[in-house]
Amino acid sequence: MAASTSTEVSERKLKELSTQLRSIPENMRIFSLNIRSLYAENAGSLSDTGVQFNKLRDDIRNDALVYVRAVLPVSTKFVRMIREFFDGYNALEFAQWEEGQDDELNKIIGYRQFCEVLLSIHEEVMTGLKKKEGQANVLVKKLTTTSKDFEMKMKEMTGAASLKDKYAAILKLLPKVGPIAEIALQLCGQYQRSSALAHQKRAGLYGAASAVVSGTLIPALAAFLDALGEISAFFSVLENSLESFQDKGLDAKGEIDLAKENEQEARVKKHYLLMRSGAVEMKENCDKFFAVLPDMRTDFAAIPEEGTDTNYVQDWLQERKSVIRQKLQGQVTELVQSEILDLKLGAHSMHGKVNLHY
Repeated sequence: MAASTSTEVSERKLKELSTQLRSIPENMRIFSLNIRSLYAENAGSLSDTGVQFNKLRDDIRNDALVYVRAVLPVSTKFVRMIREFFDGYNALEFAQWEEGQDDELNKIIGYRQFCEVLLSIHEEVMTGLKKKEGQANVLVKKLTTTSKDFEMKMKEMTGAASLKDKYAAILKLLPKVGPIAEIALQLCGQYQRSSALAHQKRAGLYGAASAVVSGTLIPALAAFLDALGEISAFFSVLENSLESFQDKGLDAKGEIDLAKENEQEARVKKHYLLMRSGAVEMKENCDKFFAVLPDMRTDFAAIPEEGTDTNYVQDWLQERKSVIRQKLQGQVTELVQSEILDLKLGAHSMHGKVNLHY
């Protein structure tokens, strides 16, 4: 969805923001569930395809580790800030809110920059996943081919098992040879059916894995990126609105123009009432995000950590901080400095407790 370019908050923009906030918890849960599902079963280590799948899965796990330890806490902080921001419109009457417009503007500038930085961080995670998407696409073709081979093999084995059952039934009628041959053929048929079921199970696993890596994992994160882009655009519009309210209704001589002053006052009050009307819904959408955090934490905690690179997250975070400082070129708000650039990593694993509560 294209970012809004208007310079004033409207009812439509407020509804668009609400829609984006509502989509965040759903897409983040899809993201965590899909990563967890990759470890639901071992893909197998005997075949080349199984080895490649396990390697790709473990590479994606590094991105998941980055997300749960470095990115998710920052995302949680940002959603918390949005909730508190809209709560202010409920808590303050118009006169009180109007008096604090300067502080409000500074706060919004910080939110806008925070969102832009958070967006860039998510883009880095997406870049890491996109690099693996090419590998996934190649692997998906192999998995699909392998799945079809398994299914054909299963049909062959099931057919063979049924045929051996028929032979066993016929041989059972023959004296002396019948009973011995019957037992041997029945055992052989059971083995064939067992092998067929194993192939069927593996075919299903590969098919599910194909869907995870190519159809839901990356799109879920992409949808979250789109939401962050829209939220960032909203705060830019909000910033422009409050800056325009700084005009005190003066004429060309610098004297108060009562008509302009009244018009400006009406614009400011209209803005306040509009934002206040959407505050409850915005807070409810933020609460939905907080509600899925325990389940997300459970999803990430279910991922095995054997073989993980313990320095991967620390190195990734330091590199991101360096890029952010360079991009902002000294124009860093206090909010971004304290909540992102001064960020200290939490638990050293996906199994440890990460502060995701509000």
